Amino acid sequence: MEDIKGKVEVNINEEDSSSESVLAGMIRELIRSPGFKELVNIHLRDMDPASAGEAVRAFLWEDVGFSMGLLGSAPKVANWLAEALVELGVQLNNFTRDILRDFLVRMGRELDLEKVKAIPGAYAPLLNELLLEDREALDALLGGLGSLAESVLKAVGPAFKKVGNTADFGKVRVGLTEHFERRRRELQGEPPLANPVALSNLLGVVPPLVNYLIRVLTRTLEGMKLPAEILANAVFQLLEDIDQAEVGGLVNALSDFVATLHRGNMLLGRDEPRFKEVLRRVSRRTVDAVDGEKLREALVALGEDGKVVGEVVSEYLYADTEATARVAGVLYAAVNAALRGTAEFLRHFAELPPEGMERMVAHYREAFRPREAARVVNYNAAILNKAFRVAPDLAGETLGEFLAALDREQTSAAGKALFLKFRDALLSDPGVQAALQPEALGERINAALAAFNRRLGENPSAVAEKVVRTLKAVDGGELRRAAAGLLYPLFGSLMRETDLGKRVWKAAMVSGGAVVGLLTLRWLGKRRRGG
Repeated sequence: MEDIKGKVEVNINEEDSSSESVLAGMIRELIRSPGFKELVNIHLRDMDPASAGEAVRAFLWEDVGFSMGLLGSAPKVANWLAEALVELGVQLNNFTRDILRDFLVRMGRELDLEKVKAIPGAYAPLLNELLLEDREALDALLGGLGSLAESVLKAVGPAFKKVGNTADFGKVRVGLTEHFERRRRELQGEPPLANPVALSNLLGVVPPLVNYLIRVLTRTLEGMKLPAEILANAVFQLLEDIDQAEVGGLVNALSDFVATLHRGNMLLGRDEPRFKEVLRRVSRRTVDAVDGEKLREALVALGEDGKVVGEVVSEYLYADTEATARVAGVLYAAVNAALRGTAEFLRHFAELPPEGMERMVAHYREAFRPREAARVVNYNAAILNKAFRVAPDLAGETLGEFLAALDREQTSAAGKALFLKFRDALLSDPGVQAALQPEALGERINAALAAFNRRLGENPSAVAEKVVRTLKAVDGGELRRAAAGLLYPLFGSLMRETDLGKRVWKAAMVSGGAVVGLLTLRWLGKRRRGG
């Protein structure tokens, strides 16, 4: 040891006076000394991990002033260790890969994982007191960790890229597949039951955590009670600062991905969607694996629980008149917002120029298939027909139950009020009033008659033929029986109701007299023009 000490002192005198050079010289001379290396190897071979705690306690408490002095230089030590780790990585690249691989394998086998797992728990209280309660220290630590992460990513980035360019990902896929398949097989069977006490305690952490997060969110929002213009400006500036080109690029990339996937779907299926068969197989396997009875029970339970939730929530929402009115106001505002959005949406279509409308119609013809809507109607009709064949009284029962549940007095009063309001609104509209003027009605009647006459002029016999064909198709006997069955009882009832019969007879005579008078005037007018 005296020889080692002498060599170290000589090397110190020869080296630069800086602490780094002194330390490097000491390490160099110590490593060159066979006795020191033998002593270190003997100690490492017989090292007991349990003695580490005793060594730390001896270091800290044997001479507190000395140990605290050394700990006070921790930043310099950390910097020194960082530099040492960097240089260690550089120098390790000079070793053969077989040596490094054997070293890592041996280290992984001999590493005491339980001790490694205990490290965070040992330092957690210290970190909580020194960092989490000291904002400045925490910021400094986070800044250092950020710089470390950035430097690590910058350093290993080329290595990852090289790995990505040279690795055999087929072997990687096979290896990962075998690993996870083996792990999946190991997890088959009944899962081990968790300790109920431990599970209860773990779940007991969730409510305080949720309460804490809610409190943080609440305080964050409460802390944003800035003047309206400042808050709005901050939010708008935040939106402006987001690079919309990046957002557009993301949308474009997703759109291209979907379009490419669709093209591949059609190519693999030879102009038929391959995904259809894939989805059929996947859904069949999924449905076969699902316990239908359990799913039904779950849906029933959700429905019942949803009903309970709805009832409880309704009790609060409609607790009194004011609360109910507020709910109604919210609903009306939501409906109005939806209607406004829909109106604005349609307004843009209505304001399209002719060329835009042409493109829209072209897209409609290309994408919309009316036959699909017809299929919906057809299948609904088929379902109804089959249902009515199985249960012929289903429609009557449904309609009867619906009508029995209606409050006829309220509905009739509401219908009458709506009719009167609509009537008054229509009749008060200037356009409707103008359209109901006799002159306007006469013009419309004249236009209809002119159109009818043009139709007759183009094909005089068409209308007559259709009327004759219609009358020929009518069963005369049934028509006579219908007329007799309606008119005879009607006249009998009118005769029994004396006052009503007189009014109807008087109205019929007046109407008949008016018709005869009009025909007479028309005949006299023709005679006069002819004379």
